[in-house]
Amino acid sequence: MTTTVTPPIGLTINQRNIYMYFLNHRKKYKNTPCYVPRCPGQNSRLEQWLNALVKLEQYGLVRIDRTSANYTGWIMLEPNTEP
Repeated sequence: MTTTVTPPIGLTINQRNIYMYFLNHRKKYKNTPCYVPRCPGQNSRLEQWLNALVKLEQYGLVRIDRTSANYTGWIMLEPNTEP
């Protein structure tokens, strides 16, 4: 029996897309780092994309390791794990 993962209600489209990416990555590649996905579309939307990451952290759904200079090198972690 397969179970589908549904995101929490009330997330914006960007938040939902990033969170679903994270959940699917964790399900499929459990022991590999989950890098923040590249912002789809135009660079003008990058600020919205990064704000979505901040909100996911505030909601306690993910934790972001921001040790890389570029956001695509950042790693999304479970909220209760150490980097």
